[in-house]
Amino acid sequence: MSLLAGFAQETITPSLDMPVYLAGFGRNRLAHSVHDELMVKALALVDGETKLIVVALDLLGLARTQCQQIENQIQQDIAATQLLIACNHTHHGPDTLGLWGPDEMTSGVDPIYLDFLRKRVVAVAKSTMNDLQTVVVRSGSTIVPGIAKNARDPDILDEELNCLQFTSTETQAILASWFIYPCHPETLWENNPHITADYAAALRARVEVETGAPCLVMVGALGGMMTPDVEEHSFAEANRIGERLAVAGMKTLANHPDQPVKLSYRRTEMKLPLENPLFKMAAETGLLATTFDVEETILTEASLLKLGSSWFFAVPGELLPKMGLIYRQKMKEAGASNATIIGLANDELGYILPAEEFVTPTNYLEPGASYEESMSVGPGVEPVLSKTLENLLILDSRKSL
Repeated sequence: MSLLAGFAQETITPSLDMPVYLAGFGRNRLAHSVHDELMVKALALVDGETKLIVVALDLLGLARTQCQQIENQIQQDIAATQLLIACNHTHHGPDTLGLWGPDEMTSGVDPIYLDFLRKRVVAVAKSTMNDLQTVVVRSGSTIVPGIAKNARDPDILDEELNCLQFTSTETQAILASWFIYPCHPETLWENNPHITADYAAALRARVEVETGAPCLVMVGALGGMMTPDVEEHSFAEANRIGERLAVAGMKTLANHPDQPVKLSYRRTEMKLPLENPLFKMAAETGLLATTFDVEETILTEASLLKLGSSWFFAVPGELLPKMGLIYRQKMKEAGASNATIIGLANDELGYILPAEEFVTPTNYLEPGASYEESMSVGPGVEPVLSKTLENLLILDSRKSL
């Protein structure tokens, strides 16, 4: 069987007729204008019985419950279709999780916008199946230094840009590109009142002009904090970063051939111990769009996507680069030529830290150097996630025998 692909996109920019609380920095940060449209971009991938729709969202994050609702609605019309939804973590889009409202006791989520978002993502995802074309794929990776810094641990950096391009064998035209880079889209910083996808907007704009085809932008292991290394927080700097990543990615893609590839997608649920008292309180009061059971565990998921020798481990939060480098090496040892982390995939649980480096805050309200720990489910997440990757690699290798 040949790989089939289809694409669709739409805007998901919230209306400013009502207050829009921007997520990612402090509370009560209201949007004043729209600098560039927020987008949903979806790519359908079909190989025999395997049907996967990859969805890129210009949002800080989306809880698993919302992702499941979207997937369930799609499956009502397109049976056996799976969804991989990844937010690019822009810090200049609407609050979709609940923590960035006018005060610490009030959610910043607009239920009307959330309903609009679900319906639009469902419609776009379903539209990807309307015009499937046989495609070949080229993929590559390149180190792009000087873009991001690790504000938590400066000596550990992941600067690898991974990119793919899908070309129709029928028209010889590029159908879509897909870029993944491990850096927070927060160039504009906390005083920015304008809705924007940050550097991701400039990245895909350049790629789309050069290729004449749409571009999905996602993030990798950006935790810890992988943040833009800039002298000023401006749109000029966001554009510079986006342009540089676009040029680097297109250059590396030009040096790789188009190839037919096989699609494989495996996913598994994980139970994670919820050990963060602030997350517990926020979930209990309905402030945080995350649920846990009577055993105080959160049910989430991770997945392994393979497109030929390009492998992607999709994780439900912001993985620190140390673990991202380790996971990528494990995938390469198992047979991947290009190994990539997809962050904030089908959930957003905050930072995922190496268990041995987790320093529990004495005071979660004033965590100091343990800020990432204060925005994490707990130290038990990484061991479960590491075991999950190990199991996915074993199961997938057995399937291929």
